[in-house]
Amino acid sequence: MAPLGSLTLALGGRAVTVTGGPFDALPPGARGLCLEARSARLAEAEWRLDIPDFGVPEEAALRAVLEAMLAAMRARPQDAYHVGCRAGRGRTGMVLACLGAMTGVRDPLAWVRATYDPRAVETEAQEAMVRRFAEEAARRG
Repeated sequence: MAPLGSLTLALGGRAVTVTGGPFDALPPGARGLCLEARSARLAEAEWRLDIPDFGVPEEAALRAVLEAMLAAMRARPQDAYHVGCRAGRGRTGMVLACLGAMTGVRDPLAWVRATYDPRAVETEAQEAMVRRFAEEAARRG
């Protein structure tokens, strides 16, 4: 099993690559955020946020785990990072888009679909979560 795709975040002038896809495709040595409670590789996750398939998490919980992940990325941008759920599209796409919003991507939904997977972010509720993260990032400037 392999990651579905990857994208690059710009953090403090440094490029950080993040793969996405099934969490069970966690690349060797990667620091991972697992979104799937039933992943066979759950114990290998550095961060965990259980999100039901086609669902969305509580916004504050998502923001907290992404802030922790971003802090790690800023401290160690050379490390490999991975975000995954079961298939790597809906929940993973939503989280990757929210990461993009938090790092200054202006249209994170279009960005994640163009750079990661055109099927990323599968439900209206997931799209709404991405829009809220983008709006918050725009307010913070």
